[in-house]
Formats: sequence, C-alpha cells, structure tokens
Amino acid sequence: MFNRIKNRVLTVVAPDLPALPAGHGHQAYGGSGRSSGGGGHGKGYDSGSGGGGKNLPEKFQYARPPFLQLLTYDELKASADHNVRPIIVPRDISLLPWNTGYAECVNSGKSKWNEDQAAFHRQVLSHPSKQYHDLPYTYFGIYDGHAGYGAALAAANQFHYILHEKLVDIIDLLMPRVESDAGGGGGLPLHGPSLLPHPSLFHKQVSKDELIVGALESAFADMDAVLAEDRDNYRNAGGCTALVALFILGKLFVANAGDSRGVLCKRVRRRKTTTAAAAHSTGDPHAGMNGEQEASENGPPVEGGEREDEFEVVAEPCSFDHTPDTERPRLLTVGKHNPALLGGEYIAMEYAKKPTSKDLGARILYRQGAMRGWTYKTLTVNDLKIPLVTGAGKRSRLLGTIGVTRGFGDHDLKALGSNLPIKPFLSPHPDVACFDLCQVRGDPNGPNCDGDYGILVMATDGLWDVSESAQVAATVFGTLRKFPTERHRYTMAAQELVARSRGRANESGHWRLSDSRAAATVDDISVIVIPVHQYYLEYLEWTKTVAARNQVRKVAPATANPVQAVPEVELAKESTGTAGNDFSSSSESEPPEEGQEAENNLNAINLPPTVARLTTTVTQPLGLSDALPH
Repeated sequence: MFNRIKNRVLTVVAPDLPALPAGHGHQAYGGSGRSSGGGGHGKGYDSGSGGGGKNLPEKFQYARPPFLQLLTYDELKASADHNVRPIIVPRDISLLPWNTGYAECVNSGKSKWNEDQAAFHRQVLSHPSKQYHDLPYTYFGIYDGHAGYGAALAAANQFHYILHEKLVDIIDLLMPRVESDAGGGGGLPLHGPSLLPHPSLFHKQVSKDELIVGALESAFADMDAVLAEDRDNYRNAGGCTALVALFILGKLFVANAGDSRGVLCKRVRRRKTTTAAAAHSTGDPHAGMNGEQEASENGPPVEGGEREDEFEVVAEPCSFDHTPDTERPRLLTVGKHNPALLGGEYIAMEYAKKPTSKDLGARILYRQGAMRGWTYKTLTVNDLKIPLVTGAGKRSRLLGTIGVTRGFGDHDLKALGSNLPIKPFLSPHPDVACFDLCQVRGDPNGPNCDGDYGILVMATDGLWDVSESAQVAATVFGTLRKFPTERHRYTMAAQELVARSRGRANESGHWRLSDSRAAATVDDISVIVIPVHQYYLEYLEWTKTVAARNQVRKVAPATANPVQAVPEVELAKESTGTAGNDFSSSSESEPPEEGQEAENNLNAINLPPTVARLTTTVTQPLGLSDALPH
C-alpha cells in the first residue's frame, strides 16, 4: 500500500507516509461540504438552509483538480494528511499549457479536505457564419473555499461554461471579418484597444477591452446566481473567493473577487552595460577584457554579455485584496443606507478610538459611509453598539463573522450571535486589470523573456498571509535561475513558494517558517505559475495564420468560385505544424451531446430574429444552473 501511494503522490516534502486504510469508494470522501474552521464561517450558516433541512445531495463530488490525476480515495486521503501536509504537483506537466507550474498543500487541520480548487481551459470561439476568424483563448481560475468546498468546486466545474457563453455573445464585435470591406479597410485590427466599427450604432464609444471586461464581470455575477439557485436542490456549498486570468487577443485580463491575489513578477533591466558597448564608449581595446573580469566578480553573465546584477526583480500587482478593512467605505455606505440590515445591534460608523461608556457626552472623531476624512460628533448611547467592521488588516471582520467581502456563495451565512444575513453586504463583482502584451518592449524569444513579459503568480491567501509580493517575485526568479533549461522549472517555482509558506512542523507539531521562528500558514495553499511570454508566442503564431488566410482570399480571382472556408485549426497545422494541437477547444474532452447542444445554441443566437422565433420551442423558463452541466 505504501509503495503504491508513494508512486502516485508525486511530491511529498515530509517524512514517509504511513499506510492508509482502504477507502469505501467515492462516497466515503463526499464529505459534508462544511467546515468547522475558517474563522467561524461554518458556524455562521443556518443549519436549516438548503431545502428546509432536507438531506440534499452534493452537486459535485469532492476531487482535486483533474490535471493532478488523483483519482482514488487513497490518493485523496494521502493528499489531505494534516500531519504531513504533502506538497502535490502534477505528475505530467504537459497537461498544463506553456509548461505552467502548479503546486498545492492542505491545511494543518482547519478542515477535513483541501477547500481550494484550481482549473484551466483552452477553448476556441467560432462563428457559425464563418465571417469571422476562430478566436482561441485560455482561462485559468483559482478558488479559495470557506465553510466547505462546495462553492469552490462548483466554480471550478462551471465558471468556464458561463465565461464561454459571455464571450460567444460578443465574438462578432471582437474579431475581424474574414473578407475585407469594400473600401479595403480589412475589417477590425488585431492589435490595440481600437473602438468598434460603425460608431453610429452606439451612443457611446465602446472598446474591445471593455467588452471583455464586461464579459468577465457578468460571468462572475452569473456564477454567484447559479449557487443561489442551487440552494434548494443541493447541499449548502458555503462560499469562495475567485481569481481568474484570461488570455485573449494578445492581452492578459485578471479578474479578482476576494483575498486571493495575482502578481506579475518581472525582471527589468537596471542598467545596460555590455562588454562590446564598454569597449566602444571608452575606445580602450582592453575594456572588454576588464568587463569580463568584473562580470566574473560581480555575478554570472547571461546571454548577450549582461550581468545578473544589471537586473532587478519587481512585483506588479494584478489584483487587490477585498477584506472588511480594505472595503470599509463600501460596507459602511451599505449599512448607512440600509439600517434594517444592522438589526439594531450594529452601527455603520468608524471611530478614531474605541468609544466607552465613560466617554458619553464627549466629542469623538468618527467617519461613516464613503467619508475619507474625520470629523467630530458628540458620543451617545447609540455609538456604543458593535461596529459593522471590527479589527484591521487580515484580522478585520464583517459583522464579527467573515474576513472576506467579495466572492461567490455565502447566501445562507448569518452573523455570529444573531440571525442577521451577511450576504447583502457581500458582492461577486470583480476588479479587472488588463495588460496589453503587444506593448511590451522585449523579445519573447530572448534571454530575458520571462523578465520582460513577466511570470504571473496566482495564489490563495495561504501564500500571501506569510509572503510579500516582492518576496514571491524574488523566489520565482531565484528558482528559475537554478533551473535555466528544464521544462519543469515553473513547477519547481510553484513548489518552492508552497514549501516556503508552509514551513516545517516543530517538535510540538506547530508549523514554523524555515528561515525564522515566525508562524507559518495553517491554511490551504494553492499556487499557479504562468510564463506569460509562452502565450504571447502562441498569439503571434495565430496572427500569422489569420494574415495568411486573409492573403489567400485577397489574391483569389474575383470571377472564380468562392474560396472554400478552411477551418482555422487546419490552416494553423499547415503554417506551424503544431498550432492545431495548441488551440484545442478545451483541456478536457466534452461529451458529444454537450458539444452538439453548444453548437445548436450558438446557431440559434446568430439566426435572424424571425428564424430564431420559428426554431425556438416553448418550454418552461430555465434557471442559470439548469443550463449548466451537473
């Protein structure tokens, strides 16, 4: 038993695992979908919620991300050992695109199972009319569950369907037409935030970036609505944060709701001093020799004669945490305009000092709502109520219960010690950041391609609780320097980040950071490390394919038969030889019936209004959750 588990679980940074008892089938690890930990989140849920207390089934069976290939009960049980806390990485890194790295680690006992989830999908937007080129895109998502794994597991299994539907709705506005306009304009450009054609059709100017941001924002709202609809049919799923990265049209979009974080780690040139440039500028033929000697003393040279100390590592934030502390103005505004939500027990104000009964009648500095400054008021008995937001930083709490203010789910969450609902204060709305990779001044095939285009690190708060963004960036490039050519170098970087934040268990069983005596994180840790330049190379190949197809159509004789539409994938195979495999419709094969249903839906969307009415059958209205696979 031990040898089999050891071979299946790829990485265990800990003592040897003991033999585990055989599982009782998949139902054994279905779990209750709830957690006793998470800062009291589980205790805040109404025990009668979800179908009036019925014994409802789970919508999705507990599992780890499919690319980890943990398929049996024994493997799942080994990955959730709270004493060992093994670091799990993919056995086959080819399952992830661009040699992307991934690593995860379970908590130290806060909940039975790892409540984090991760997902990725590579899909193609195709218009049935063939007037537009096929548009490939890649999505990564990381979800941090609380009060159970249900919400995170549902998002990992369903969000990409919702996002794809939103992108299908705008494909005709994103893509250039196959045939150029009569004036020879060539349709929409491939690059840049250009405005849409025919502005007379819009009262406001709308860019393609705004369309993609809108697709992400509406997908987040719909995912939260799906969880709300599922409450009567499935077991309470709890809640989760959401961090999503979307690579499309040569750009990177990062959408975040919660306290997971995305950071773009870059290695930028501090100064440019090459041996050839030194010899030319000084006129000394020995300057190059001196430069080589200096390089050997100050650091190893890299390709091009540049030294390592010519670069500095920076961490560019892609998201910002949503906690009661960071969102205090929004929460206080909601409480100010909706006093019924406070139940007479809380007050939507913030004070410069904690008010006490001894201060009654005295003046005290306060602010409320969206106020950024402070002003005086006379302290009354009403001011002695519990503040809506207590604590500061990561220890801040909303209604004394939850430490995160955006994400999915938490529809049945109640405040501790009262029956006040918390959901009205929460929001699924994400902040979306956009990075135009076409504006990067660098060579995607150059020696500093990772530094120029950046390494995107997406991680749950288990990493960020004990690691600063700058430390993470330094660790990433330090690990890549140790493994300059290995395909698994990004996996090693992810594993190193998890290992540093998890630390080691001391004799008392407490987890401590290896480089200090400070407490290590006891939460679940999940990290994705994405080499952005790999996507940009893929995007450049796609633009060449689009240009080649347009050229074929342009040179075709006007009197000849119309050129038969050639699928984008087939054309990509002819031009690159491998691009056809890169742009697969998804990371996982979909059932034939689901693929046919999606094609029928897309055809219906693009049919003229009259035909669409004729081909639509009258059925009962379906909810969002009914449209998604279970």
